[in-house]
Amino acid sequence: MKLSLSCIRDTLVTLEDWLILNNNLEFISLSLDEICKSSEMLKHSKSDIAYTLVILNEAGFIEAIIDYGDFNCICELEVIRLTYSGHQFIDAIRPQATWDKIYDVAEKTGLKSVSAIMKIADALLPETIKHALHP
Repeated sequence: MKLSLSCIRDTLVTLEDWLILNNNLEFISLSLDEICKSSEMLKHSKSDIAYTLVILNEAGFIEAIIDYGDFNCICELEVIRLTYSGHQFIDAIRPQATWDKIYDVAEKTGLKSVSAIMKIADALLPETIKHALHP
């Protein structure tokens, strides 16, 4: 199964918008089905979103409950919160212009892992800051 770069970005932005910590300081989790219903996520298949969530959990960008059941099947998938690393990653890829550059480099090089995306974003950061300081 291939990891979809656009699904990674859309998923993280959606989670950032939808996940909450309520007034009782309880994290309100989101189920896979709830995430799939977001207007931003409708362009992705349920299996792509689930796979992306599994990878983001393994990468330490989200905290999730994943129950695989008896037959290596995802029976339950709930996202509890974004981690500090998840917020850092979103900040690096959020601006559309930056994301377009990251995506272009990833496509040209074939480097599409989460760690490669972070390295590309880090390499583009000085240019982004310079442009912001001297428009």
